[in-house]
Amino acid sequence: MLVALATAVAQTEGGSSPENTVLLARIQQRAAEDLASVPNYVCVDSIDRSRWIPGQRDFRRLDRMYLDLAHIEGADRFSWLGSSSFQEKTPSAIVGYGASFSGDFADNRALVFKNRWTTIRYAGRVTIEGRPAMRYEYAVPPNHGGLAAIIGNDSGFAPARGVFWIDPETLDLLRIDIEGYDIPPSLPLQSVVARTTYWRVLIGGRGVLLARNSEFLLTERDGTVKRNVSVFSNCREYQAQSTVTFGPSTTSQPSPPAVEPTRLQAGLQLQVVLDTPVDPSAAAVGESVRAHVVESSGEVPKGARVYGRVNRIVRYVDEVLIYLEITHIEYRRNRVPFMARLIAVESQPGKPGMQIRGFGYFGDANIVRYDPPGAASLYISEREPVLRRGLVMRWVTVESRRGSP
Repeated sequence: MLVALATAVAQTEGGSSPENTVLLARIQQRAAEDLASVPNYVCVDSIDRSRWIPGQRDFRRLDRMYLDLAHIEGADRFSWLGSSSFQEKTPSAIVGYGASFSGDFADNRALVFKNRWTTIRYAGRVTIEGRPAMRYEYAVPPNHGGLAAIIGNDSGFAPARGVFWIDPETLDLLRIDIEGYDIPPSLPLQSVVARTTYWRVLIGGRGVLLARNSEFLLTERDGTVKRNVSVFSNCREYQAQSTVTFGPSTTSQPSPPAVEPTRLQAGLQLQVVLDTPVDPSAAAVGESVRAHVVESSGEVPKGARVYGRVNRIVRYVDEVLIYLEITHIEYRRNRVPFMARLIAVESQPGKPGMQIRGFGYFGDANIVRYDPPGAASLYISEREPVLRRGLVMRWVTVESRRGSP
């Protein structure tokens, strides 16, 4: 996790002409106005994560995540797509694994334009993405702002430097590249780079300069490169009448009206059929899944609706792990947390068999993490890595967690 840290106003480096100095002052003023005018808003953050290992030809896609990102009172918070429960965590902390960069969406701009120690040098006119631009180079000296890095249990601080580009007509910021240098030896990294492009978005009836997309590259000591590519879309203003809570996310589905919370008796066996196919080549972490009950014991009726999300997709050499989190079950007027353990997986009667196994997943340091209630780690052969509609899962309910309704 990397966090851009900075305050105040950037200053020019010696050697600039008076004309360039005046122009840079106008750019700084425009950037300060843009930062001050950013409203509270919510966007969809689509993140493609991939990895390159030395010797490979191309990056290998790991997964895709869909999250909601709320920018409220100058701070970024994330939640599962469609949930109203935002958390002050990075995307990787939300899903529980992988690398991510928390500052690329909102304001690397502060590091460049609001830090009085940042030096800026005009570097000439160029063309970027087919359009003319003015290029500037900047650097933040050690101990005066930069990047705070947290990798596992290790943390450190690195100064930052990079490049930004400005539209010569509008003076709008087009792109910022940022690099952490002099990385502390305690961190197992060679380099960290983030690139963010900007555009004007209409929010609440006014044009606001926001991030359009970003790329984050983290190079480890052995040469392995982790890459996240984010695209930000469907941005809308966060209105006062919106319902947003801060705390642990409980569901990616909107709550239906007139539903009464309750709990399931322990020891009930449920046969659940998957209604939403999951193809790991197209599915995204955070996408919702639906299923329904076809056989049950106790008070749960046939046809009860089951909801959840894709929580993890990991490709191994000859199989793919699809980790499902089943959040709740609805029947009659009840909406119940799905507190059950998976005991069997099989194909729908009359359908071709599938090679699926499930027992848990490998966490950090290759330690096996067994599935908690409501979760299913399903390993599928790489030859046909799709959870088809009609997949049958057998669950048995367990005691609710303390504090669950």
